[in-house]
Amino acid sequence: MVQKEHLLLKIVSLILIVTCSSCYNKSAKEEVVIPSSFVVNTTMIPIDTILSTNKDLKLDNGIVYLSNTVYSGYIQQMYENDQIKDVFSYYKGKQEGASLTYFPNGKLKDSRSYKAGKSYGRHYGYWSNGNLKYDFVYNNDKREGLQKQWYESGGKYSFLTFKNDTEDGMQKAWRENGKPYINYQAKDGHRYGLQKSNLCYTLLDGKLKLPTNENK
Repeated sequence: MVQKEHLLLKIVSLILIVTCSSCYNKSAKEEVVIPSSFVVNTTMIPIDTILSTNKDLKLDNGIVYLSNTVYSGYIQQMYENDQIKDVFSYYKGKQEGASLTYFPNGKLKDSRSYKAGKSYGRHYGYWSNGNLKYDFVYNNDKREGLQKQWYESGGKYSFLTFKNDTEDGMQKAWRENGKPYINYQAKDGHRYGLQKSNLCYTLLDGKLKLPTNENK
């Protein structure tokens, strides 16, 4: 009974994560705005839950079946300490809504959102110390908008902007000591600006520029 109640709480949290994905994560100190069109409706998914070890589960051509019937509901996997390792939601045999994975201590590790089996909406995850690790947005399996990553220490790693899975807009990345090594604008397949700050070349206006003694 305790395990069942614990699972129900996880499912409720999964539903809340899907419906609240337009919120922002304060620990990241960067607002995360997800268009309402990227929020996946999961109200039609029944709260039926089975273990991933169920012998009647089968994956065939990208579709999940239970006892030869297309499955709608939740599939969970457990750690040896009886903590939930992950909970995935399915509708008509495909991932739909949030898929959550947890650390052995029960803290959230990853939250990924799907629609009809494809990455859709906000995907984010944490380091084991609780710091945000990444925060991405997908539309139909393609990267869309600002894609963010952080070092385990909490420092920024990369802020990259995409449109239809192609670089579009400002692209920034930092070394772990906080120094930038990428800072360029991407437009129409060209890159304008700094790509490597302390190595042998940079791109300026889309052209290769070798360093001279004046740049040292």
